Amino acid sequence: MTSFFHQIKNIFVESHSPYQQILLSRKAFFQFIGFLGGCVIITVATQSTYLD
Repeated sequence: MTSFFHQIKNIFVESHSPYQQILLSRKAFFQFIGFLGGCVIITVATQSTYLD
């Protein structure tokens, strides 16, 4: 299974320049943080309605 991820990583590295890799990683990171933030907001909103 790890060889699969290694192959995927190699394809990514070969097809993008280091600068593009940085931009894509940064974009993916902030999208992930946004997703987690949305999950937290939804969780807090639903818990507050159940607590009242």
